[in-house]
Amino acid sequence: MKIFLIVLFSLLGALIAFMLIRALLAKPEAGQKKEDYTLRKIDTDRVAANLAGAVRIPTVTMKSNDMDGSVFYEYQSYIEKTYPLVFSRARKTLINKYAAVYFIEGTDPSLLPAGILAHQDVVPADEDGWEVPAFSGEIKDGYVYGRGSQDMKSQMIVALEALETLLSEGHSPKRSIYFCFGHDEELRGTEGAARIAAYLKEKGVRFEYVLDEGGAVLDGKILGINNKIALIGTCEKGYADIKLEAEKLGGHASTPTRRTSVGILSEAIYRIENAPRKTIWTLPVKQMIKTLAPHMSFAYKFLFVNMDILSPFLKWVLGIASPFTNGIVRTTMAATQAKGAHTPNTLPTKAYANINCRLNTGETAEEIRDYIQRIVGKRVKATLEPGYHDPTPVSDIDNDAYRALSRSISEVFGGYIVAPYPFIAASDAKYYYDLTNRVYRFTPFEKTEEDANRIHAANERQSIASLGQGVQFFIRLYENTCL
Repeated sequence: MKIFLIVLFSLLGALIAFMLIRALLAKPEAGQKKEDYTLRKIDTDRVAANLAGAVRIPTVTMKSNDMDGSVFYEYQSYIEKTYPLVFSRARKTLINKYAAVYFIEGTDPSLLPAGILAHQDVVPADEDGWEVPAFSGEIKDGYVYGRGSQDMKSQMIVALEALETLLSEGHSPKRSIYFCFGHDEELRGTEGAARIAAYLKEKGVRFEYVLDEGGAVLDGKILGINNKIALIGTCEKGYADIKLEAEKLGGHASTPTRRTSVGILSEAIYRIENAPRKTIWTLPVKQMIKTLAPHMSFAYKFLFVNMDILSPFLKWVLGIASPFTNGIVRTTMAATQAKGAHTPNTLPTKAYANINCRLNTGETAEEIRDYIQRIVGKRVKATLEPGYHDPTPVSDIDNDAYRALSRSISEVFGGYIVAPYPFIAASDAKYYYDLTNRVYRFTPFEKTEEDANRIHAANERQSIASLGQGVQFFIRLYENTCL
């Protein structure tokens, strides 16, 4: 027994020593420094005014293409007049009436084109709670206010502003550029981006890369990292709504049955919330951690450099550390809606709830529906609602396009740590995987947590200073990939 313990502790000591050595040897890769590239002087007041004009056009997402979409024509006319050099070179094609494709031909037809995505539409805005009218585009205190100022007219404006700047300097792109602007991203993009992608596929278009909104700019206060972090989305979680339906004899609330349909449904939701999906090490999470680990404080570095050894513990840690880390390691299932009787004194025959699921890489909507059905039991019916989509493929990061994207971020933003990660929300980019295996998501703005929380909410706003950063980023991206 004594010999066994000696051997056991010797092996344990050797393992710990091995893990310590791995952590000590983990050093950040040498990256591009901000001073290695001279930034242009950007007239941020002009860019802010251009964004304000775009915000004033209320391109609220349409539920049907039969509705009056003239506001989208007004918006397209506005950007075309605002950036005359860009659009004087662009061939415009309208897809499904309101989605717009602008093609700018490069001088070298041997190069695959770049695809820059954005959506014209914004979510509705209830004026309640706004400091200024929601579509005023008011500029004050260093911000442009209004619905769409962040999501995502700001990204569209800076992408166009950057190309306008380069064209005004006499540059001409060698690589062709497609600007693909959908009109219903907030409704999953089925009538806009999906139709654009189908049109381009039919034409035989292949992209060098596609870039859309997303990714994240974090303040670095995670996992012991003190630097700011720029995350490039290399894939997208799937989306599914699961409808729960419970049925029980209805009647008057003064004579309730022991269990009502609402009670049965409530218990089902409780079971779902207490049976989270298992955590998974997906490829993009592994790639993210591999990039970030050398930048962590030593305690975190010790853990994550040795993630292959400490895998069960680390998956558990990420699953509880924050909503963000939980979202990148598992399929999430959130109760978002519930409906019972139309009046407060009625026992409903049927009660309904919606479980919004964001599907992790490697899982399908059907699998999650079946999982939820097992959890809730036979008294509740779980139905997969139309409009779901499975997770996207994971885009390649070992290529010149990704390296140019990463380098462009580093050159403009300086001390940022740039890393791939799984995008946990939804975007139009998911429709473009038949056109390239290099589909990326990055939003080139520094944002406070407060401002990020204003997206889709009252007092949405975009920092004027950050607009300058966005223009600089796209200038450098075009220089690194298209000129």
